[in-house]
Amino acid sequence: MSNNTSVNYKWTFSIFFLMFLILFVQLFGTDMKEPIKAVLESGLLNKLLWAFVAGVLFIHRYLFASYELAKDSFIYKHFGAYADTLFGIGTYGVAGSTSLALLKGLYMQTFFQGKHFIGFGTFDLISMFLLTSFLLFYCIFNTAMLLKDIIFYSENSVVEVRS
Repeated sequence: MSNNTSVNYKWTFSIFFLMFLILFVQLFGTDMKEPIKAVLESGLLNKLLWAFVAGVLFIHRYLFASYELAKDSFIYKHFGAYADTLFGIGTYGVAGSTSLALLKGLYMQTFFQGKHFIGFGTFDLISMFLLTSFLLFYCIFNTAMLLKDIIFYSENSVVEVRS
């Protein structure tokens, strides 16, 4: 170890936050079941997801003349940039809301004895959880990367900017 080392506050905070979250769930997990159920049944997460995806993609489209890979896409070539944006919103919105619906069903079946997925075994349910969690993460992560472009937007950016 060299003498030039410094504390990485971002990762240190992440470790402590994760430890706190695990401890919190262990202590209050049973008490959290009903509020989580209420949030899942309210439809608020779907509305937030659609607003996040649509808002970020529209603003990103307005600020940047093109995405990095947009000119290679079939939709961009044949229908134009705005159609590409609308299809992007639809794709991420549908993927995210479908993932939320499946995760809601898995949560209700696991913690409230509901029967949303009849005939599915434990392996199938675990696989469904992993795949839908990944799909939701993928949707949110890609949209968040576009949000990062918006937040750190600069007219001196290398990306071609519309006037």
